[in-house]
Amino acid sequence: MRLSAPDWCFYRATVDPSTYYRALRDLGFTAVEMVDPSRWAAARAAGLKILNISGPGKTVGLNRLGLHGELLPAIRREIATAAAAEIPHVILFSGNRDGQDNQIGQANVVTALKQLAGDAERAGVTLIFEMFNDQDHPDYQADHSAYGFDVVKAVGSSHVKVLYDIYHMSRMNENIITDITTNLPLIAHLHTAEKPRRSIPQRGGAISYGTIVPAVMAAGYQGFWGLEFVVQGDVMTELRTAVATFQ
Repeated sequence: MRLSAPDWCFYRATVDPSTYYRALRDLGFTAVEMVDPSRWAAARAAGLKILNISGPGKTVGLNRLGLHGELLPAIRREIATAAAAEIPHVILFSGNRDGQDNQIGQANVVTALKQLAGDAERAGVTLIFEMFNDQDHPDYQADHSAYGFDVVKAVGSSHVKVLYDIYHMSRMNENIITDITTNLPLIAHLHTAEKPRRSIPQRGGAISYGTIVPAVMAAGYQGFWGLEFVVQGDVMTELRTAVATFQ
């Protein structure tokens, strides 16, 4: 079981980076996510892998053909940065719907990712496409699992996969275990949290990680479980509690 921790959730500017990353390592984490480049050295010195960086286009994104001229060069720069820093994943997004038909937007995302797939393959980087729920991210177009899986299938590259967020897709009433186990070759990474408050994942909560985790592991998942929740109290206390869910 490999665990990762996104910096946006848990890192606090008032804490010494080296102390923070060593504490993560001591809790059992082996990777961190979305780390500012100024902290890469501290994370690596603590023995942690830097798993991903986030690309542009979260709200105004790849679902718009008119933005490809701006976004594709920016994403290619992120691919080059990731490759040079030995970071395996770049996270990508659909962008908001803004009245656009889903099928048109999806086709535009496929067009963009087909153009980027060769860059990713040559760099040894995997582009991971993320879906969100429509309550936390109103109007985000890729708000259901089929959108992401269909995009990845259409692109047809081993370097373009899905970042499947269990919290987001549970908020959209998706069948989590079926989603993951039947699409496992298309998934590069998992994110976790409890609903509805995006809090500490629990074995027997509204999202039953006590059922989900063994089923996904039995299906052959070998990637990281990213603990991407919003802290309600003390960071390390809540992380320690969350880690216990996956042990």
